Amino acid sequence: MDIKRTDIILKPTNSRVVIRPFEPTSDNRIEKIIARVSSLPEDQVERLLDKVMQEFRERHQRTREFFLHRFDQVRNHMLTDQPLSKSRRLLIGAYFTQEYALESAALFNPSMVWHPDQSGLPEGARRFILSLRATGEGHISSITFRSGVIDAASRIRMDEPTRFVAAPDLVPNALYEKALFYRKLTELGINGPLTDQVMAALGDRFTLDDLGCTLQNVLKHNRTAHAGQGQLRDPLRPRAERLGTDHLSIVAD
Repeated sequence: MDIKRTDIILKPTNSRVVIRPFEPTSDNRIEKIIARVSSLPEDQVERLLDKVMQEFRERHQRTREFFLHRFDQVRNHMLTDQPLSKSRRLLIGAYFTQEYALESAALFNPSMVWHPDQSGLPEGARRFILSLRATGEGHISSITFRSGVIDAASRIRMDEPTRFVAAPDLVPNALYEKALFYRKLTELGINGPLTDQVMAALGDRFTLDDLGCTLQNVLKHNRTAHAGQGQLRDPLRPRAERLGTDHLSIVAD
């Protein structure tokens, strides 16, 4: 294989930031923050909110939507059910929001696949998507993406990344395809009689809860059948959970 090193270097940058929830360490602190913002005059609320929005405008999209969502998540800590103006709700949500520089420490582990949209390219060129593992402060890992084009002469051009970074909406109990899930288990070396029994009992699509219930039923059946032969080891659940629940933050550019 003829391999040539390119001069392309993907560097991490502190300017790429994502907004995420700020979680105070105690309920008492949450209640104090809400109480202080609730006591502000309405004109001061408007001024503070305008200042926040101006500061965030150049770095984030859908900021108001995020602030309102954060308010809904902490509103149960309010000491009164008195209606609040939208501006005050937005400001309270902003107090429970923080920015995080997801690439500030490192950018590594590239992996490339062809882009689903190959339109508008010259003959012989292909567009690709590059996933990368980004590490920020506190060694929190995220998956971030870049895109580019490789032409007929194998020259690579990387697209300039957008300045906006957004976290996706998480699906807590998504559907998984059995054929793909089983193939991944096989790649991890978790294929065997127990795995086959669990997979056979599942439908073509299943949730993580379905997997958990099926696994417990299979284990219970095997423990009954092998009573007195020692404890049956459960090799599937921990790794299967890692497949089904990703501990990395997924960040879409």
